[in-house]
Amino acid sequence: MRAIHLNGHMVCLNEVTAEYFPHIIAWRNDPVNNQYLNQPFHLNMEKQRAWYEHYMADDTQGLLVVVDKEDNTPFATMGWTAYDAERHRCITGRLLVGDRRYRGSTHFAEATLLFADYVYDTLGVDICYAHIVRENAASLRYHEKYGFHQNEGEMQFPEERIVNGMEQVEYLRRREDWRVVKPMVQDRLRP
Repeated sequence: MRAIHLNGHMVCLNEVTAEYFPHIIAWRNDPVNNQYLNQPFHLNMEKQRAWYEHYMADDTQGLLVVVDKEDNTPFATMGWTAYDAERHRCITGRLLVGDRRYRGSTHFAEATLLFADYVYDTLGVDICYAHIVRENAASLRYHEKYGFHQNEGEMQFPEERIVNGMEQVEYLRRREDWRVVKPMVQDRLRP
């Protein structure tokens, strides 16, 4: 069994387990959170368990739950799909700040730092792709703030262009792009 655990000063990122299912279900069913998710159905425990069974047998994806260490409060998820070790790439996603009090917080910035370092340094990814609903201005700003930019070349994952009737834009961030923005993230986290 996999057991990813990333430990920061304010947050830790833990690979998803059943203990987090109630949080994930509530977050993903919240109409505000769900507006741009590729989940056109009501999530319940049965569907979450079925997804988890598939997840545990698939080494091309990961899902981490972000937890505030001060009071052990789970507040977000982030992860990847389509991990290709030979091509050194993946799609980052599953990005959801379920507890809206943490949106734009230093806690979430630290989680982003830990996550990006893990993807580039541990998984050995050279390029991350992200697919963002064109109208999701908050997510577009977040990705650009953390070094992503719109893919101006050939779309690498054309099946992600339209998901559940929503047009998505393909963004990418190379390892070098992360190296440029990482010091700014670190500065933000300094006391």
